[in-house]
Amino acid sequence: MINYNSNINVIVKAKLEQIQELRNNPDPVLRAVALAVLPEFRHRIHVEGKDSSGGQIGTYSPGYMIVRTGAYKNADRKTKGTKKGELKNAGKYTKGLNIKVFGTIVEDTSKAGLSRPKYNRTSDTKVVASLTRQMENDESVVATGNGYGIGFLNPLNFKKALWVEATYKKPILTKLTTGERELAKKTATEFLPEYLKAI
Repeated sequence: MINYNSNINVIVKAKLEQIQELRNNPDPVLRAVALAVLPEFRHRIHVEGKDSSGGQIGTYSPGYMIVRTGAYKNADRKTKGTKKGELKNAGKYTKGLNIKVFGTIVEDTSKAGLSRPKYNRTSDTKVVASLTRQMENDESVVATGNGYGIGFLNPLNFKKALWVEATYKKPILTKLTTGERELAKKTATEFLPEYLKAI
């Protein structure tokens, strides 16, 4: 007869306690999921210009394209070299203008005579919800009342996001694509065994 000792009961109990702890506090998994999805989310919106269904967000108007590219009538152009004719700057403000988003002044350009900012954006007319890159750079993993999600640290950028969705009448920043949801599930599935090993 062979005698043996086992601590399998202790190991099983410890693992069950770890799983229960995760049920009570899912924050580590939710944070890992949000961190994994954030780069894909940001790329989809601000580089590819796609909404939550995978379609194009929209097209910028010709007037807005002048602002994006700096191609104002009074903009200076290069006069020599291989880049002759390209814009050197965006010219100067000729009159005041206040841009409002949901009643909040986002940009006050009542600076007649001062140089306009040059945003160095391409002539691509697809909407990428970005001009100064402030909103996309502010997209972060943020704590919510029940875990973590993708959001903004600056409340004004949240207002801009709502404005973009209201303007184009489609979910863009408030809903994930099918691919982003799959990435979230995959991340959670891969993270759990590693998390359980660590605790």
